[in-house]
Amino acid sequence: MAAAGQGLDKGAGMTPQTPYRQLLAQLLPPDSYQPGQPRLAAELAGEGAALDRAEQQAGQLAGATTPLRAEALLPEWERVCGLSPAPDATYQQRQQAVLAKLAETGGLSIPYFQRLAQGMGYHIAISEPQPFRAGLNRVGDQLWRKEVRWVWQVTVYGDKVRPYRFRAGQSLAGERLTAFGDPMLEELFQDLKPAHTFVYFAYRPAPDA
Repeated sequence: MAAAGQGLDKGAGMTPQTPYRQLLAQLLPPDSYQPGQPRLAAELAGEGAALDRAEQQAGQLAGATTPLRAEALLPEWERVCGLSPAPDATYQQRQQAVLAKLAETGGLSIPYFQRLAQGMGYHIAISEPQPFRAGLNRVGDQLWRKEVRWVWQVTVYGDKVRPYRFRAGQSLAGERLTAFGDPMLEELFQDLKPAHTFVYFAYRPAPDA
């Protein structure tokens, strides 16, 4: 995966910052020093580059106060959120997983999981199969193992997978032009589900399709 921050347009609409090498040269007494001399020029270049890096890192730290601008510091958000992205996950996918994690308010109800999915752009339905019970079921109904009471199904409507397309300013250099994000939804649900339950996923066309 490309290093975080590559390919992002950091300077769009902003006035370019004068390199610190030039600013340091302007601080020298004009009649006593000649910035063009090799040794002095090398010293100014080294000190200016260090200040340029410090300013860039300060900007990254300020932006990383929100995952929307985390860029190279997105792994820190993933560490705090307890996320372990797949090796081939794109920057957009990783950022979406962090945002979904931060949106969690806690809960185990069906509406709670539906709201989480809706926040990630999915329309889902959740069903809970029930075992065959005398007095409730009829002849001909399917028999289920009793363990099925701990199983629940998530049906995702719409496209089988949600595409993440490469976008300037949102993607990183070296990423695929298109990636698919259903694993992000499944991983989130697997992480939040009650430990004694089993959840599986099915994909269906949209109801009005």
